Amino acid sequence: GANNAETLIMPGATQTLKWTPDRVGVFPFYCTDFCSALHQEMQGYIRVSPAGSTAPITFSLGMPGK
Repeated sequence: GANNAETLIMPGATQTLKWTPDRVGVFPFYCTDFCSALHQEMQGYIRVSPAGSTAPITFSLGMPGK
């Protein structure tokens, strides 16, 4: 029942991973292969909204006033 995928992307390269979500929500992604001093920076989130949604995409860095 897990919804996992893995892909290896070399420095300077790009790659497409097709994923069809089965529900709305916010899904984290991250690097699982220690690759450099910036390894912990290699992460993010994918937001899946309902079809037809007009909710704006907003974000925060957790810093007041920014």
